[in-house]
Amino acid sequence: METIIDYSMMRDPLGHHVRYQNYFAESSSLKESDKHSLGELSLASNVSAREWDLYEEQKFLIRLYGAGETLQNLKKEVDALAERLLINTNYVRQYGDRYKSPVYPLFGWHRRSFGYLAITLLLTDSEVTVHTVRQLVSPQKEKQSYLFDLLLHAYDTAHLVQKRYQSYKYSAAWIDPLIGVLSLAPEERANALARHMQNWLRFMRAYGWKPNLNTAPGQDNLFCDFAFEVALAVCAYDIDDTTFRDHPYYPRDLADYYRLHIRHSRDRWRPLHVGADLPITLPPPPKKANLAKSKRKGIARWVELVADGDIDATEAVLDATGKPRKIYDLQTLLQNLAESDIAIHADLKDDDTLEQQASNLSEARALGAFDGPPGPPYGPARCSATLTAWNTWLAERGYQLVDIDDGDSDWHAVVVNTKCYPELQQLSEQLGIPVRPFGADLHQPQE
Repeated sequence: METIIDYSMMRDPLGHHVRYQNYFAESSSLKESDKHSLGELSLASNVSAREWDLYEEQKFLIRLYGAGETLQNLKKEVDALAERLLINTNYVRQYGDRYKSPVYPLFGWHRRSFGYLAITLLLTDSEVTVHTVRQLVSPQKEKQSYLFDLLLHAYDTAHLVQKRYQSYKYSAAWIDPLIGVLSLAPEERANALARHMQNWLRFMRAYGWKPNLNTAPGQDNLFCDFAFEVALAVCAYDIDDTTFRDHPYYPRDLADYYRLHIRHSRDRWRPLHVGADLPITLPPPPKKANLAKSKRKGIARWVELVADGDIDATEAVLDATGKPRKIYDLQTLLQNLAESDIAIHADLKDDDTLEQQASNLSEARALGAFDGPPGPPYGPARCSATLTAWNTWLAERGYQLVDIDDGDSDWHAVVVNTKCYPELQQLSEQLGIPVRPFGADLHQPQE
């Protein structure tokens, strides 16, 4: 579609119109080039181009929404796009590598898929388009998510919700709390969803949002994302969004359009407040070992302590690290701890990553969310201020922040129950891991 957009209507709160203009100009140029070269491509190249389009066209739709394209124009686009996606999906399956897994454009844990789903389902009045969307969803277990299937089932009951799902930790931060909201009684969902929206931007730091985001040319990447999954839940379960509809990243115009034009026409078959009309299964809490009764020793015990007894996280680190009697490769251990979300492992200047990791570690211990002091200043100074504030915050809740000195300029730390710190310190001496309570003779970062 032609992208003549009134950028004064931009929905992206921190978006820069030049970056959007450049994106659309480049996309238009590529599409024009593809038109001329499509017939000259080999079959393999044609398949590859169409497979690429499956994902780029969804991104393009979401960028149109962020840039400020009218809902009327987006509505015209979604029906045609669904048909194109299905045609290209079938083409890739038919002519692609028969030894590859079948290609589907929608993944249940990917934010792009939630964005595409929301813009399409909340705007289209075509039942054909709704049914087409179902055919675009991957049936592969590793690409499914309970929330995605639950929400799509609310709009199309022919889409099945599975009995079991694999956990995908990178999306669990924003998926699991929303499942918790939907599990509540209808009268409790609005307030719970408002609390969820208060935390939404913190969840999105892993995807590129940060308080000092600067999307001007040559600066940070665009963060063109919105709480699409929340809008889908609001409309599916008829939740009152009054208390959070002014949140800058809540796509309230999609929700408003759906309620005005779609809810009582295309979706009139669905009773109020029932959504998917299925009992909600809450994500299981992590399996925790009893730290007072554990039989683990050496590095296994050390990891168990900093994991606060989380069995899966402990085993994941031990699988990657092994069980050496002495730690000679501290950097690898720190990386393995960070990959299992049980350690601070951040660049000297990366205050956003550090704050996100601090909050993740806090929530994993059921201590609640932690927000560091806002900038300015940013960079190393804010990192130091965040760790200092977090250390005090943890101490008030019975936990100790422990610094690990790797000899480099990055930030490395773990968290342990205060009662377990003497044991951790003793184990660290045996294993050769340089630990100390946070604030004790810390290196001073250089600006």
